[in-house]
Amino acid sequence: MCKSFLSNKVNLIFALGALMVVGLACGSSTPPPAAYVGAWASNDGATITIRSDGGADYKSGGTSVSGGSAVIDEAAKTLKISLAGLGPTFKIDKAPTGNEMTLDGIVFKKSGGGSSETKSSNEKADIPSEEKLQTLVKTTFLDFGDAVQSGDFTDFHKKAAPVWRDDTSPEEMLDAFKVFVDRKEDYNFKRAITPLDATFSPEPTIEKVKGLDALVVKGYYPTKPLRANFELKYVMGDGNWKLIGINIKTRQ
Repeated sequence: MCKSFLSNKVNLIFALGALMVVGLACGSSTPPPAAYVGAWASNDGATITIRSDGGADYKSGGTSVSGGSAVIDEAAKTLKISLAGLGPTFKIDKAPTGNEMTLDGIVFKKSGGGSSETKSSNEKADIPSEEKLQTLVKTTFLDFGDAVQSGDFTDFHKKAAPVWRDDTSPEEMLDAFKVFVDRKEDYNFKRAITPLDATFSPEPTIEKVKGLDALVVKGYYPTKPLRANFELKYVMGDGNWKLIGINIKTRQ
């Protein structure tokens, strides 16, 4: 079954004057409104980066948040960038219009004059290490397995590459993978593959898919009685590999 077009430890670096806090946090971010996604800069040198998955960075003088998350409350007109609860909160004086927004009376402009997400969908990147490939593929399987078990592809859809999300709705994903959902007892990937490592064969490659540089990963998990064969395709976006294609088959 194939549909194209088709976690988390993060480091905290928060510095304020002589104060520095370093920590770890786990959790998931809520995708922000599309208008906020991009790299923003003000005339005084402050920078804000908001990624499509809700991840965010901020730097101004001696204050910085790296690998944090952006929480946008449009009702309260606030934008908070933080990690482990630490980080600045801005008043949204003017929501993004075109390539400008105003926070706390300061105008921020989006660099490049366009959406950073569009550009990042074709970022050049090297093939990840074996360890990172194992994590990437297993995360995809577990996310897919959760969607199959729940019969709800909303979260899986959110984690896909923008080019797939824009082309396919969660409901269409559910319809495309209905054969898995209808037999979900046979496709409990969380239980089946969690203790296993994948075998990659042939070696992962970077290939053109729909005009984009895509990481193509083929192989299998040695599940029993049938092994889980896969072909996964990812494009680089906002510094992360994001899924644009998945094909899973079970066979001897």
